[in-house]
Amino acid sequence: MTITCPFEGSAADAAAPRTAGAAPGAGDQTAVARPGTPTLPPYSHELHWPEGLEPFKVVDDGSQGDPYAHYRWMLEAAPVLRAASPVSDVWFISRYEDVRKAMRAPKVFSSEVVKPVPLTFLTLIDAPDHSRLRQIVAKAFTPKAIALFEARVRETANRLLDGLIARGGGDVVDEYAIPLSMSTISALLDVPAEDFEKMKHWSDETFSYFGRIARNAPGTGTDEESATAFFAYLKDTMERLYAEGNDSVGGHIARMWKDGQLSEKEAKELCAFVFIAGHDTTTILLANAFRVLAQQPALLDRLHAAPADAEAFTEELARYRGTVQRVSRVTTEEVEVAGVTLPKGAIVRLMPAAANHDPAKFPDPDVFDIDRDTTGHLGFGHGVHACLGAPLARLETVITAEILGRRLAHVALDPAHPIEYVRGNNLTNSGPERLVVTVEGRHE
Repeated sequence: MTITCPFEGSAADAAAPRTAGAAPGAGDQTAVARPGTPTLPPYSHELHWPEGLEPFKVVDDGSQGDPYAHYRWMLEAAPVLRAASPVSDVWFISRYEDVRKAMRAPKVFSSEVVKPVPLTFLTLIDAPDHSRLRQIVAKAFTPKAIALFEARVRETANRLLDGLIARGGGDVVDEYAIPLSMSTISALLDVPAEDFEKMKHWSDETFSYFGRIARNAPGTGTDEESATAFFAYLKDTMERLYAEGNDSVGGHIARMWKDGQLSEKEAKELCAFVFIAGHDTTTILLANAFRVLAQQPALLDRLHAAPADAEAFTEELARYRGTVQRVSRVTTEEVEVAGVTLPKGAIVRLMPAAANHDPAKFPDPDVFDIDRDTTGHLGFGHGVHACLGAPLARLETVITAEILGRRLAHVALDPAHPIEYVRGNNLTNSGPERLVVTVEGRHE
C-alpha cells in the first residue's frame, strides 16, 4: 500500500501492503516483462473475479452502477487494477492511503489528461491556471457565502417534501433531489426558473460531451451540439448579469470576462462547470440520503430527537455513499503504487468511493454508522482539487436530513420499483438515477 514518488514523505511512512505479488486468482496470467522492464499485472478481464461479479471495466455496461462489491474485492485482491480500453491501459487505484497521497501529488498525478485542455473545467486543469480559475469562483462557495442561501434551500426542500408526503411517496431523484439542487445552483448563478428543464438537459449533455472528449466515453451523439447551445445561453446570461451589475456568481464571472481577466471561452465554460458540478453530485447525494434512511429506519427517530446529528449523518453519507467514484489523472513520471510500477503517461483512475470503504482506514466500512469518526473521508475530494462546492452540498444534505427527521415517520424503498442506477459514460459519478420510496408524514 505504498506510493514511491517525491511527495508527502517516503514509502516508509505508508501502511504495509496487505497482499503481495499478483492478485489472488490471477494464476499464471501475469504478464512476462522484457528484461529491464517492470512486470505488469494481468488485466481486469483476465482475473478470476468472485461469482456474480463482472470484471471491472473502463466504461460501465450496467454492472457497475452499485460498485461496492467490486470495491471490496479490489481493495483486498487488486488495489492497483489494470483494465484494457481501445485507447490505452487504464489503472484503477482503490486503497485509501494510495488515493489520498495521489490526490496530494498533482505534479506526479496530473489532471491534464487531455492536451490541449479542451474545456475550462477545473477537474481538467493543473496549476497555474487551476489556481487562477479556482480563485475566481472560490469566494462564492465559502461557508459564509453559502449560508445566505439557507432560507431558500429550506423553503424549497419543505415544499418538495410536501408533495412527496401528499402523494405517499415517489421518485426522490426527479421529485426532490433534482429540483432542490437545480433551484439552488440556479439561484447562485441567477438563471431564470423557467429555464430549469432546458438547463438540466444541456447540463447532462455537456457532462456527456466532457466525458467523451476528456475520458474516451461513448457520448450521446448530440452532446457537442447541446454543449454549444449551453455555452451560447450562458454567454447571453452573463451579458445580462453584467449589464445589471448582478452580484451572483454568474455576475462575478461576467465582470472578470469583461475586465479581461477571463477569455469569453473560459467564462462560458467556467459557468457551465459551476452549474454542472453544483447540482449533479448533490442530486445523487440527496437521493442516497433517502436510501439510507429507508434501510435504517431508526435513523429517522434519531434525527427527529437530535436534529444537530444531521451534520454527522451528512459526513457519514459522503463517506458511505459518496457521489464521485473516479478521478482521472495521468502520471508525469514513473511511479510505484502498492508494489506496481506505473509508467510515465499512465492513465489513472483514483477511486475515492472505494478508498472510503477501505477497512484499514474505516473499520466495518460497509456499515453506515452515524457515530463513526469520518475524519479524512474523501467524499468531497482532497488536495488542490477538493470539491469547490462542498459547502453547498453539505448545506443541502444537512437541511434534507433535518427536515426528513422532523417531518417523516416512515420512509421505505418501493419494492415494485427497483433502484435504477446511473450507468455508462465515464462513470465519474455513480448512484441512483431513479429511486422510488413510500413515505408517511409524522403527526405531532
